Amino acid sequence: MLLLVTVFVIPSFAVASTQGHFRHEKGFGMKKHHISPLGIWQNPKMVQELGLTDKQVKELKKADFAHREKCLELKSKLRALHLKLKKLFAAESVDQAKVLQVAQKISHLKGKLFVQRIESRLAVAKLLTADQVSKLKMFRSHHPVHRGKIDKTRKHGRALYENGKLGLKQKA
Repeated sequence: MLLLVTVFVIPSFAVASTQGHFRHEKGFGMKKHHISPLGIWQNPKMVQELGLTDKQVKELKKADFAHREKCLELKSKLRALHLKLKKLFAAESVDQAKVLQVAQKISHLKGKLFVQRIESRLAVAKLLTADQVSKLKMFRSHHPVHRGKIDKTRKHGRALYENGKLGLKQKA
C-alpha cells in the first residue's frame, strides 16, 4: 500500500503544484502579446527566403522599434487600468459608474493596440515588394501557428470538429 501511495499519489501532487507555476496570470480579457509582422528582420532565414535587401532590413528594423515603443506605452497604460479595475472591484461597495468608465478606457486602449497591429501589417506591405509579400503570405499560411490550434494528432481544430472528434455534433 505504501508503495502504491509513493508511486501514484505523491507524483500527482507534485505535478499539480507545479502546473500553475509556469502560467502567466491573465485577467479581464488580457490575451497573449501579438508579435509584430515588422519583426521579420530578426529571423535570418526569413530575410534570406524573402530576399530582403539591406535597406529593407534597416527600414523594417526602424519601423519595428517604433511600433514596439508605441505598443509598450499603450500596454503600460492598459496594465495600469486593469489594476485600477481590480481595485474598484475589490472595494466594499463597487462604484458602477467608475467601473464602466475604466472599462471604456480599457476598450479604447485595446482598440488603439489593434490599430497599431494593422498599421504594422500595412507598413510591412509598403516596405516589401509584391513578390516578397506573396512569399510572406505563403509562409504564414503554411505555418501551424497561423492556421489555428493543432492538437496531438496534428490536426486543425476545425477538422476535429467536422470529424466529430471533439464530442460535438457533426456537420450535416
